[in-house]
Amino acid sequence: MSSPTGVTPPKANISGYKTSQVPKFTPEMMKIFGSLLSGVQGGIPGGLDYLSKLASGDEEAFAEAEAPAYSAFQKTLGDIGTRFAGVGAMGSSGFQNATSGAARELSENLGAQRMGIRQNAIDSLMQLADRLLSKEPYQTFATPKTDWWEMAGNILASASGGFGGGVGGAAGKKFFGG
Repeated sequence: MSSPTGVTPPKANISGYKTSQVPKFTPEMMKIFGSLLSGVQGGIPGGLDYLSKLASGDEEAFAEAEAPAYSAFQKTLGDIGTRFAGVGAMGSSGFQNATSGAARELSENLGAQRMGIRQNAIDSLMQLADRLLSKEPYQTFATPKTDWWEMAGNILASASGGFGGGVGGAAGKKFFGG
């Protein structure tokens, strides 16, 4: 049995008991819950998809986040070039050391930033999943199964015993020394 939202109630098979389930959410809440659950499972455009890309290390997602750092790096290289060009030392080892030092610093900063962004994205996805999975859209009830044939047989036996042997016959001979 699947609901119109696509969220199927869990099956509960307990030996000797009949289970039934009652929705705890309104139809509107079930629709939202179904959408969010399918979003976590398959990724939806927008926030969850972006977090998934960041968590997996997607280069395009990081390129967007790192664009300002690369712009700042270009400016830094320009400043270094201007400083060394002013003294005629563009080919010097000092110029090369300054540019490679700036590149190394950029690389280290971006690497640390990527690790932090990835960890935050993973944490955010885990928190969203945990919040969704901790919700219980259905209340399950278990009631003892009734064996109607056994019950009918007991009623017939009691009734026939009552006609044939009074109260003792209806209750059964074993209780009254028979």
